[in-house]
Amino acid sequence: MLASATSFAFMAASAKMMPEIPALEKVFVRSLISVVLTVGAMARAKVSLRPSRPGLLAMRAAFGFAGLWCYFEAIARLPLGNAVTAYNTTPLFAAVVGALVFGERLRGVQVFSLFLGLAGIAVMQGVVSLSPSVGILFALGTALFSSVAYSLIRVLVRTEHPLRIVLAFPLLSIPVAWMLGGRDFVLPQGHAWIWLLLLGVATQGGQVFLTYALRYHTATRATQIGFLGVVLAMLIGVPLGDGWPGWAQIGGASLVFLSLTLGGRRSSTG
Repeated sequence: MLASATSFAFMAASAKMMPEIPALEKVFVRSLISVVLTVGAMARAKVSLRPSRPGLLAMRAAFGFAGLWCYFEAIARLPLGNAVTAYNTTPLFAAVVGALVFGERLRGVQVFSLFLGLAGIAVMQGVVSLSPSVGILFALGTALFSSVAYSLIRVLVRTEHPLRIVLAFPLLSIPVAWMLGGRDFVLPQGHAWIWLLLLGVATQGGQVFLTYALRYHTATRATQIGFLGVVLAMLIGVPLGDGWPGWAQIGGASLVFLSLTLGGRRSSTG
C-alpha cells in the first residue's frame, strides 16, 4: 500500500502537468500502457486470461474507470493538494460500503483513526471549500467510485489472479474513453509525451500494488494507508512550485501517521 500511495501521488502530479490534455484522453493513454505492461507480465507469469468471475471483473472495471475519470477531472479543476485531499475521503465511503455490502466489521478505534487521518489532511492542505463546485463534486465522485472498486477487489482476489483484475480495468476503459471523448482528443506536444508515459507507468504501478495489498487488508484499512499519498503529493509539489511545507503541513502529517498507527490492527471480515 505504501508503494501504491507513492505511485498514485506521481500519477496525480503527472496529470496536473498536462492541463491541455482532456481527462478522457489521459484515461485512454493510461489504459493503453496498462494493457501492454499487464499482458507482458501475465505472459511471463503464465497467467491465464480466462476469468473466473467476469461479471464482478466488469463491475470493478466500470467503477475504476468512473473513479479515474473523475480524479483527472478534479485535478484539472482544483489545486493538486485539494484534489488529493478530497480523494482521501475514500476511507469513509469504503467503511460504509465494506460494512453494508461486504460484511467488514470496524472497531471503534479504527473509526476514530479514520476521522483523525481526515483531520490531519484538512490541517495540511486547508479545508476544501464546501461550495458545490464542479471540481469538488468530481473529487468526491472519485472517492465514492474508488471505494466500491477497492471493495470489489477484496472479493475478486479470492478467486482471480491480481494481474487479471488489473487487466480488466484498461480493457473496459479503452473503448469507453474513446466513445465518450475521442472527438476531443488532442495530439500531445513536447514534454506532454513524457508526462503521459509517466502517468501510465505510475498508474499501472499503483493499481498492481493496490491489488496485491488488498489480499492482506480490508478495503477500509488499505485506503487508510493511502492517506500517505497526501503527504507525498505535498512533497512532490515542492519542485512544482508549491513551496516547502509549513508548520500546518507538518502537524497535519503527524496526525496522518498517528491515525495509521491507531488503525494498525486489521478489521475482521465476514
